[in-house]
Amino acid sequence: MKDTDLSRDTYAVVAARRTQFDQLVWQVPVLSLTAQAFLFSIALSGDATRTARAIASVLSLLMTILSLHLMAKHRQAEVADSHWLESYESQFKPPAGGLPWPMHGPTWSRYRNSVDPKIGLLGVLSRFGGFQVWSWGLAIFGVAAVVVLLLTIIRPHILSS
Repeated sequence: MKDTDLSRDTYAVVAARRTQFDQLVWQVPVLSLTAQAFLFSIALSGDATRTARAIASVLSLLMTILSLHLMAKHRQAEVADSHWLESYESQFKPPAGGLPWPMHGPTWSRYRNSVDPKIGLLGVLSRFGGFQVWSWGLAIFGVAAVVVLLLTIIRPHILSS
């Protein structure tokens, strides 16, 4: 096997792995939201006991922390591979066609962020990083879990009405 074949194969493996990590990043919040919905249905149920509310709230907070950690680790791996791919691609002449080169890493991110998604007012949302938005969204579930836990301990009658 020639060095160029090995390099090409290595590039293909890293590119596939980067894609897999990117997909895993976005599977985490979907699964987390499903778990959160279940736990909050218990914690906010009118007929739930204080113990059930407390346990569901603690589990919801734990689910938030675990999900954010897993998302961060997947994102870290995806970014590391993306930077490696960018470094590899920078060794070669860009293909004809006018697209930015390299096609991974910060170069690609800048290009992607410069493209108008043509979705009207919702285009404003594309200016924010998806990972940060979803991380903050999941964190809000953790805050809500703490609020429900505190209400369960301090003012349980509020949750029973």
